[in-house]
Amino acid sequence: MYFTTLKTDKQGQHLKRWEATQFYERIKTDANNFLIGFLRDEAPAEQPQRYRRYKEIPHVYAAVELRKQTNGALGMAAFNGLVVLEVRQLMSAKACDDTKRAAMTMPSTLATFTGATGTEVIIIVSVAQGGGTLPATEPEAELFYAQAYQRVAHIYDAVLPVHVTRMTPSLRHTFLLPLDTQPLVSEHAVPLRITGSEPVAAGDDADQHLLALPEQRTAEESDMTAYLNYERAYDEAVQQVEALMRDVKYGTVAWFQQYATGMATTLFGMGWGQEESMCHLWNHLKFKDADGLTEDFVRRIVETVYDEELAARKRQPPLAVSEPLMQSIIRRMESRYVFRRNTVMGYTEYRPNHTWATPWAPVTDQVINTFTTDLQLAGLNVWDRDVKRYVNSTRIRNYDPIDHYLFKVSGCWDGKHDYIRALAATVPTDNPEQWADWFHTWFLAMVAQWQGRDRRYGNAIVPLLISEQGQHKSSFCRQLLPPELRVWGYTDNLSLAEERPVHLAMAQMLLINLDEFNRISPQKQQGFLKNILQLPTVKVKRPYGRHTEEVPRLASFIATTNMADVLTDPSGSRRFLGVRVTGSIDVSQTPNYEQLYAQAQAELHEGARYWFDDAETAAIMEHNRQFQQQSSAEMFFHQYFSIPASEAEEGQWMMTSEILQIIKKRAGAAFQVPPVNAFGRALCGTLTSCAAAARKAASFM
Repeated sequence: MYFTTLKTDKQGQHLKRWEATQFYERIKTDANNFLIGFLRDEAPAEQPQRYRRYKEIPHVYAAVELRKQTNGALGMAAFNGLVVLEVRQLMSAKACDDTKRAAMTMPSTLATFTGATGTEVIIIVSVAQGGGTLPATEPEAELFYAQAYQRVAHIYDAVLPVHVTRMTPSLRHTFLLPLDTQPLVSEHAVPLRITGSEPVAAGDDADQHLLALPEQRTAEESDMTAYLNYERAYDEAVQQVEALMRDVKYGTVAWFQQYATGMATTLFGMGWGQEESMCHLWNHLKFKDADGLTEDFVRRIVETVYDEELAARKRQPPLAVSEPLMQSIIRRMESRYVFRRNTVMGYTEYRPNHTWATPWAPVTDQVINTFTTDLQLAGLNVWDRDVKRYVNSTRIRNYDPIDHYLFKVSGCWDGKHDYIRALAATVPTDNPEQWADWFHTWFLAMVAQWQGRDRRYGNAIVPLLISEQGQHKSSFCRQLLPPELRVWGYTDNLSLAEERPVHLAMAQMLLINLDEFNRISPQKQQGFLKNILQLPTVKVKRPYGRHTEEVPRLASFIATTNMADVLTDPSGSRRFLGVRVTGSIDVSQTPNYEQLYAQAQAELHEGARYWFDDAETAAIMEHNRQFQQQSSAEMFFHQYFSIPASEAEEGQWMMTSEILQIIKKRAGAAFQVPPVNAFGRALCGTLTSCAAAARKAASFM
């Protein structure tokens, strides 16, 4: 088992592997330049980034061993079967020692030590799947880690003197290189079995269950810093209020009421928002099962204090008496929640208005009923239609998740590596260079489609991955999107049976995988599919909507199949990039999404072409001839007839009906006569392909 440390400077990224026992020895002493010692002296515990030499401190990866890939990205070499827990904001060295000793009482604790700032404890827990094994690929390990983290954190909450500091579960979670002269280590840690988590079956659907994971709001460093600042200020407020309540009997309803009133008044004076005060007060209260001590009881106290304090500050009657009803609704709603209008999904999202990291969720009818009930409990005579009127108004700020993500990675490309072609190279094929160029153009077209660079044309090209089962084609398609966008912007179970859901998906999804492409009938290929691929906009009627909207199309398409002869429309084959997958696609490493999409944006900004010219289109059609499906009538035609290879060779012009009669006479009952018009169109396509092949052959003579 190896831990990995990463340090980044002007020369690049520097990785170093440490065998576990070597790492425990390394952290017992500081570096020669007292890097960690000065951190503890100079930087606030909750803001180590303010340390002037912060960037020199290596970051430690304990759960996963990393290695550098050929494209410069960091890939997983092995999953160590470890979960990293952190307990932050400990106030003394004794508190750290007590937490370490409590963690070591658990048989699954591999090691625990004090962190870099001296105010946190790192706990390394050994885990395994229900069958005793560990995931082999990074996507599987990421899913398992998220499941394991939630269960392990809950278990350790029961044995530690303080709660585990909740972080968004991430296989690549890091902590600063610690300093602890006495780390506690167990050589015989027993892996905690995470029941209900079994190895994922191999094959194209190996990580299909990833879609079942709920969306998680990323706990960014700024969120955690704000949270820690509020926690420290709250501790100061507690000391002030408790000093004034020494004569009140602890644990009584009167004590609770006076304590809550004092805390709300103190936090108001500190400039806290009402919901921030309510959240911290309720979550820190003990004895929540006491008679009369409910969340609504505490909330009424906090609201009363804030109303009175605001009225006193403005020297006017309490707001609830003087303000209009809708103004009261808006004030209370904005005090308790943060709203945004998701312009892609077309609905309003919300989350509580405090620094405790919580996910965004859509405002459903059930949520509207909750909002209405809370407002009525607060004494407002409101109906659900009053709440809907505000939630669905233009007062809610717009939020575009695509623009948000692309803006976040914009300008981050290192300009040294071609990450897009490197991603294409993970697909083994007998035509790697041409496939890499085609994939590069298609990838740029996908990003350009999201950005709306050309509203006249849609991204009509579809990469078509062709191989036998078990080559991870579906997994490759799913990994094309980063997790932030994949959780809602990817689908591989879209049915083409009805137009309305397809159009709605094209307006909301970012990438649609036409999985098992061979199941699409020739009629669908030559009609409906051929039409929707070239649409720049779609007309949709959203659920519960009253009118049809024309909205920009967002989705691009990709497809997979286990059969080679799947293209049924010769003239439509130019819309597909057929690639024969000759081996298992490497999906063990997570793509470097930041560099991948930063490169695409940089190239598009510089004017890179994201469409195929006439020469490339002709090459694509010629390449796709090997995947063209022939009808039985065409097979009989090639058996009984030959086409002149050049104009010099003599031939005979014949009517389509005459050709059919000859085939029927020779083949007998085995031949099912197709419609004359359909067979004529197929012959035209065959003649065109043969003529192109003849011209190509003549050019080499």
